[in-house]
Amino acid sequence: MKMDLQQIESELKQAVNGLLMRSETDEPFEFYYDEQQDGEALNEDTVHKLSGMPAQYPMEVVELDYFFRNQTRAAEETPEELARAERFQQLQAKLKELLPDVKVYRIGENRITAFILGTTQEGKITGLKTVLVET
Repeated sequence: MKMDLQQIESELKQAVNGLLMRSETDEPFEFYYDEQQDGEALNEDTVHKLSGMPAQYPMEVVELDYFFRNQTRAAEETPEELARAERFQQLQAKLKELLPDVKVYRIGENRITAFILGTTQEGKITGLKTVLVET
């Protein structure tokens, strides 16, 4: 089944609605798409351009499972924590389903912008963006 960008956007927004990425601050997820980059390969150079950050900013590329490793496990056995961990598991599965080549590009040092990106069947770069604070 072929999904267009609007469907992907709708499904991702639904998956992250009310979900916060925990680090030293709790940050929301935003849907991310840049029309200017259509047809460009998804790689570190392209993501640096998309981010608008200086090329010398450190970048780390990690697998999705590794990036979400602390989010997909409940910190405590409370119903809220278990439900939150399950939502992250569902988000992870949804990202892999919609964007099979999904990777996480972490840019910066203490305040890290994380681009969770893959390409659509039409070759458009899209995904989610969030912020992590790690001091």
